[in-house]
Amino acid sequence: MDYGEVLKKGWDITWKNKGLWLLGILSGCSSGAGNPSQGFQWTTSGQDFPGLERSISGVPEETWILIAVGLVCLILLFAAAAIVLGILGQAGLMAGVSRADETGSVKLGEAWRLGLPHFWRLLGVAAIVVAVVLVLALLFGFLAVISFGMVALCILPILCLAIPLGIVVSGYMSLVQNGIVLERKGVFEGFGRGWELLRANFWPVVLVAVILAVIGIVAGVAISLPLFIAALPLMAVALSQPDPELAAFLPLIGCFVLYLPVLIILGGILKTYVSSVWTLTYRRLTGMGLSAVAVPATS
Repeated sequence: MDYGEVLKKGWDITWKNKGLWLLGILSGCSSGAGNPSQGFQWTTSGQDFPGLERSISGVPEETWILIAVGLVCLILLFAAAAIVLGILGQAGLMAGVSRADETGSVKLGEAWRLGLPHFWRLLGVAAIVVAVVLVLALLFGFLAVISFGMVALCILPILCLAIPLGIVVSGYMSLVQNGIVLERKGVFEGFGRGWELLRANFWPVVLVAVILAVIGIVAGVAISLPLFIAALPLMAVALSQPDPELAAFLPLIGCFVLYLPVLIILGGILKTYVSSVWTLTYRRLTGMGLSAVAVPATS
């Protein structure tokens, strides 16, 4: 497979079909890959901000209960909406990129229409993945408890394989999803088709996954860097106050809110490109697009 052609064609499709960016933004709703700001954390304690702690302690307990219930309901509704929109975005992206690879361009409405029939099968794939993860987590937790933590200690060496294993799994799942959309496979047929392609093209799939992982890391850092640079002096000013109140952090919050649309748009473009490369990879490996095997020219 011509990796350079796939990477370049993926960018050409991404840049020329800007309507797909919206699907990329939607696709990021159900994936961490679409969130370049993920991973930045700030840990504090109540002693760091005594003024803020006094403001919070003045809120009645009944109000906190209502706030907690409201937040739980809001989170559940948001999660359900994010899953639905994310899967619709993924389906539209894969179908749209495939059409653009065939015809040279695709409209947003056309990509949406082509991806819509695959929603329920992709939802089935997501449900199976979540179920497997939950079962494994529960099993690990149960074994860790009954063995007094010995299982947790024994599995620590296996965690060293988490990154390479994650790369392989990400490639496999991309093959599964593209098989469902591009070849109209059923849920379990998609898993089988993905496994078949992974076994036959293990190193090409791994190489594409590694390349996209590196691109994602570099692009994510580049996208988040302006916000990080702008936030540092604002955080320093807030922390320099002897008794910082909530108002001291309003400029920092405002900076994040102002930059949030940029994060969303650039994250959507990145997600569109990554999805485009995987769809083109699937088409090349299966012979739907350019041949995955170079044919020598006849003399």
